[in-house]
Amino acid sequence: MKITQKLKELGCRLASKLQGLFDPVSLEELAREKGFIQRSSSQVTGVDFVKLLTTEILAEPRVSYEGLCDRLQQLNPAVTITPQALAQRMTGAGAENYLRAVLQRTLNANLQASVEALDSQLLAPFGRIFLQDSTQAQLHERLADAFKGSGGSASQASVKIDLTYEVKGQAIYRLEVGAGATSDQSRAEELVETLQATDLVIRDLGYFKLTALAKMAAKGAFFLSRLLPAAGVYRSERAEEEALVLARYLNQQYADQAVIELGVAVGQAERLPCRLIAYRLPSAVVNERRRRARANAAKKGRTLTQEALAWLEFACFITNVPATIWSAPVIGTLYRLRWQVELTFKNWKSLLAIHVLKGTRPERIRCLLYGRLIVIVLLGMLSRVAAWYAQAQHQCELSVPKFLTWCQRHNRLARLMVQGTFAQWLEQLTEALPRLCKQKRRRLTTRQLIDNKINYMDSFIDRTTSTQKA
Repeated sequence: MKITQKLKELGCRLASKLQGLFDPVSLEELAREKGFIQRSSSQVTGVDFVKLLTTEILAEPRVSYEGLCDRLQQLNPAVTITPQALAQRMTGAGAENYLRAVLQRTLNANLQASVEALDSQLLAPFGRIFLQDSTQAQLHERLADAFKGSGGSASQASVKIDLTYEVKGQAIYRLEVGAGATSDQSRAEELVETLQATDLVIRDLGYFKLTALAKMAAKGAFFLSRLLPAAGVYRSERAEEEALVLARYLNQQYADQAVIELGVAVGQAERLPCRLIAYRLPSAVVNERRRRARANAAKKGRTLTQEALAWLEFACFITNVPATIWSAPVIGTLYRLRWQVELTFKNWKSLLAIHVLKGTRPERIRCLLYGRLIVIVLLGMLSRVAAWYAQAQHQCELSVPKFLTWCQRHNRLARLMVQGTFAQWLEQLTEALPRLCKQKRRRLTTRQLIDNKINYMDSFIDRTTSTQKA
């Protein structure tokens, strides 16, 4: 009964948020403020435009202007706008500024806590836990001036979405949209500005920047990162110390150890003091890594050195989290949290078509993208409530792909936004939730690995839940 009552309370809070976000009066005011609506005679209202670019085109990501007009008239029969007129509205600066402002409002509402923080002994010492990663979508090459691509075999035009996700609050923290050629490393220090003491940041190698890691440590925040092969590793901070040839050193000094921990200083100039944890990987994993590395090198006309091949025997991480909080054997397991972002991107593309952006005008692309991101943040807010209820009532993890598909089926999300039928949506969710949970499987989920404090090397061994050792 307590769980049911709590669900109703969470539902009421979320319903209130949604009503506030999509209140017609406030959206109309915002549309005028951002220049989307400039005349009182404008046929397209602020609320209709938001609905049109979010839930209304979710099932038809390649929709044309004619299709948009058709859907707009279904929303509001009084609107008789032509495709040409709608194109002018969408390619004006006011449209993208308006949708970007709605996205920011949605993000702000999303960050207001609504469920309990993720509770795990290994994660409890940290105030917030941030995962950061990026994904790209290819665009028509005529957009190369506005959205320069990274070149090579890919399109000359692409857009990059940079995501920062906060694990304990289960919420999207930041979303940044830019050109595909923008490097992840160039954004490495942006998050540092908002960090607080006891926050933890987990990112992949694309964001590896020692000055950013040093600034995190100076603020009392923590980091966990893979080690960049080119980064100099020293046994001390002394200037006369020579850099280690790491793989060779580990094989010579720790030949019989599967898990190796060293106190090191990283960076020729920075000499950032931290813990280095190296895992000697199983031979099957090493062989697969080498196969992929050789294939990638062959594409670029290169040959791998013996040092590069030796490096692939290890998974190396650096962190400033003390050993009293995280022992060396579990650090690699905790890094698996980062895959949550990878799976998020996979769901965005396969289920929400975030990468399908039709058009040759940058303003249209941004409008489509902001609309899609608004939907993504909304679905994140809804999934938080569903995930909490799945765990509390059914002791299982929510399957995000199943949940996203369920929300789109029978236009549930569109009806929720357009008609505000939240009570009905919640009732349907409680009935469907047992089907939307992850099925039991032989391999443990990342959450189970962390909750059970499974050692990283043990996670390579397929075992049932009952035989896993903490």
